[in-house]
Amino acid sequence: MNITESFKIAIKCIRANWMRSLLTMLGIIIGISSVIMIVGAGTGARDYIISLVEDMGSNSILVNVDTTKAEDNDYITLDDVSNIKNKVSGVDRCSPMLMGFGKATIDSQNKEATAMLIGVNSDVQFALSEGCSYGRFFTDEEYNANSPIAVIGTNSAVTVFGFEDVAGETITVSSSGKSMKIKICGVANIDQLASTAGGSSSMMSSMFQQNEDSLMVALFMPCSTLTQITGSDAKLSSAFVVAEEGQDNDAVGNATINYLKAAHGNYSSSLYTAQNLATYIQIVDIIMQVLTAFIACVGAISLIVGGIGVMNIMLVSVTERTREIGIRKSLGAKTGVITMQFLTESIILCLIGGLIGLTFGIVGAYAACAIINITPKISLWVVLLALLFSSGVGLFFGIYPARKAAKMSPIDALRRE
Repeated sequence: MNITESFKIAIKCIRANWMRSLLTMLGIIIGISSVIMIVGAGTGARDYIISLVEDMGSNSILVNVDTTKAEDNDYITLDDVSNIKNKVSGVDRCSPMLMGFGKATIDSQNKEATAMLIGVNSDVQFALSEGCSYGRFFTDEEYNANSPIAVIGTNSAVTVFGFEDVAGETITVSSSGKSMKIKICGVANIDQLASTAGGSSSMMSSMFQQNEDSLMVALFMPCSTLTQITGSDAKLSSAFVVAEEGQDNDAVGNATINYLKAAHGNYSSSLYTAQNLATYIQIVDIIMQVLTAFIACVGAISLIVGGIGVMNIMLVSVTERTREIGIRKSLGAKTGVITMQFLTESIILCLIGGLIGLTFGIVGAYAACAIINITPKISLWVVLLALLFSSGVGLFFGIYPARKAAKMSPIDALRRE
């Protein structure tokens, strides 16, 4: 008997007991589908989170002041920003990050929102990997002229306007009893960068807690324009530094901290800190890979349970076909032929279960990711590995029943009722 005949007999036996075969494959289906869904959704989530960090620039450094310890003369000034850019080795660009909050009235939509205002200069655009999606960033001339102009976050634009291309629209921003009509000159993916910069501010946390049900809008505007709206001084708790290409971000961050210590005469080791945003990519990548692998391994346990079910049903099949085995062996069938027949049936059973599980897993991954608005990533090697693994399960758990059938004595088999 060749492999083709073994395949035909296996298909015939599976079809003859299709309900039992389907229930047997259930463990394989659940195991494969859960692993595919977890790996696909986990990889998609990892890529999405990494892309958010990369949007802030892989050569970007956020320098912060510990506001709980700092005195007035310890804060970063606009002169510091200029000197960091011109005097600190390895620095290509430097922007202030002045946080403020207010109320935004969307003139064309008759809506109000809580505005997260970030005072920056034009250098911050070089930290955005994609630049402006629509419109443009404000220029140095507009920054120096305190122009009432701003760049809005992409998500913020969709939230308050209902569409992305809002360049040319106006927003009236109010804070501390003052208001100013701001023209939106561009739309960029700044929401994540704004959240990162604002994360160091206790004001941000309190504002979000007080306005959980309110619309939020993130705006990058000239630092001096922000001070006019809020009436506050330009005491900076954060500055955004972009390192030159090929420079070590950690070294540039340390050099910036050393400058600030010397400039302010404060050599406290913990007052100024530098966050290398590129390290976030590596940390997120490692964490997501470990979590995905761990959860996938937990899901793969059901494959072992499914394999045990396959072994059990194959033992039942051997018992049911004892007389058939006896007749075939009495007619000269060799041990290897009987072994191949039952192994083929076991492998096909698991392979069919793997294909069904693969389909359910892909559909499940897309359904799960659609809920959180990300795209799953299912690579070819994951598909091939799933099918190979399901076949391996059939081979491993089918060996014992197949060997038991092959070693059966023809006389004992024919004598069995």
